[in-house]
Amino acid sequence: MTLKSVFVLTTLSLAAGCHGHDHGKSEGGKEGDHGHPHGAAAAELPGQSVTIWAQRTELFMEYSPLIVGQETGFAAHLTELPSFKAVTAGMASVTLKYVDGTTIVATADAPSNPGIFRPKLLPQKVGACELLVDVKSPQVTETFSAGPCQVFASADAARKALGEEAEAPGRITYLKEQQWKTDFSLAVAEQRDLQNGVRASGEIRPVAGKEARMTAPVAGRVELASPAPLLGTFVKQGTVLASIAPRPSAASDSATLAADVAARQAEAAAARAELGRAERLVAAQAAPSKLVDEARARLQVAEAHLDGASGRLAQYNANSSGGAAGRRFQLRSPVAGTLVAIHAVTGENIEEGALLFEVIGLERVWLVAQVFEPDLPRVQGARAAWFTIEGYEQPFVVDEKTSKLVTIGHVINPRTRTAPVIFELDNKEGRLRIGNFTKVSIATGAPKSALAIPEAALVEDAGKAVAFVMVEGEAFERRPLRLGVRSNGWVEVLEGVERGERVVTKGAYEIRLASASGAVPAHGHVH
Repeated sequence: MTLKSVFVLTTLSLAAGCHGHDHGKSEGGKEGDHGHPHGAAAAELPGQSVTIWAQRTELFMEYSPLIVGQETGFAAHLTELPSFKAVTAGMASVTLKYVDGTTIVATADAPSNPGIFRPKLLPQKVGACELLVDVKSPQVTETFSAGPCQVFASADAARKALGEEAEAPGRITYLKEQQWKTDFSLAVAEQRDLQNGVRASGEIRPVAGKEARMTAPVAGRVELASPAPLLGTFVKQGTVLASIAPRPSAASDSATLAADVAARQAEAAAARAELGRAERLVAAQAAPSKLVDEARARLQVAEAHLDGASGRLAQYNANSSGGAAGRRFQLRSPVAGTLVAIHAVTGENIEEGALLFEVIGLERVWLVAQVFEPDLPRVQGARAAWFTIEGYEQPFVVDEKTSKLVTIGHVINPRTRTAPVIFELDNKEGRLRIGNFTKVSIATGAPKSALAIPEAALVEDAGKAVAFVMVEGEAFERRPLRLGVRSNGWVEVLEGVERGERVVTKGAYEIRLASASGAVPAHGHVH
């Protein structure tokens, strides 16, 4: 499969001692055997390298100048994307194609070291040409165009044509073998739509009305439902989770509740009779009118007490089963959701009010952002936001497709000088957990198109924001940055990185250490 690729072609100095880093033994089994002459003339020839990025593979290939009758060794470093790990199996072929259509093919049937394929090719005539690289592996299948090339008549002709190119100042060497063994990745600087945002801290909480804490209505002995409820399972509204056998002396057993109802009925009847007597006295002008008002108030209180007692008895009877001797109280989930906590076991004796179960509806949750008082006018009418949670690489997006603004608080917390801004979010995938702390940005203003890189690429160095840019497969540059808008995990770059360049988003710390050491690792490519 041929994919559109981006490549960088560079010329390297092959002077003795340049890049002495060692990739292990070559195909010939001899340390440092690179498949081309090692005489003084050959050693001084400038080498060439090419870096090509395709959709699923990165090729970094080094080779010496192509000279008629001299075997040329290639070191093709193949990286699987987006894992940025070495291609460890398969075969790689290099095809030299002359302008007249003549081709020469060299194949490495397996990597000499993980990720490094070393085909050797013998040019047979002078002339302009093109290099093609074919990779066939269980990991990737790719065809690369490595760009134009030239076969020279002699080493002197190659030296004269290519000249000497000193290594650019400020380059940091970080080998493919180092990249493959560490947590490493790149991202492309590209145009993106960015929005200004108000920053706030936040927390994931249950939606109001979708959380239930079930406590024991009576003291007694617990018996879990059969089958026993399991932590993390979904329960429907009304599902019986446990039953409680009340203690004979429990204050809230059936007899006590019935007696309370009877007492309240008597109180209400007495208050009703007293009201009638007061009305008759007032009608006969034998008592002041306020006597009726006082009697009516006492009746209202008595009737309220009666309603409460009757409700408690009705609830007890509705949720209990068995006769008077074996009555049990059933504990049902008042909401549908996930069973997130179980605080009881069968046979346990509990007191009235003890917490037994917690159920939370998790399909939708609230993001509660605490916005500082001066920023509240800017978030009025907000419809979009993004937030990050520790442990997740990518930010979560809040938009009108799956989320909605619930409210913007009207009361300022006197201690923190913040007010809550609440969004309701879809959580069908279950990635958001109640209690997650978040870093929130609430979008304000209109989006603008800007050159941007991921915030993960930013490194603070001597108090300044910098990024490390890959200029070719094993060479990086430290770039001071001038930044603009931050939005949804991306940051606008006003100065320091060009569009299309690749910045390090993972592994920047290791590259920074490599730059600080100043040492060039041992290298054993085709130099």
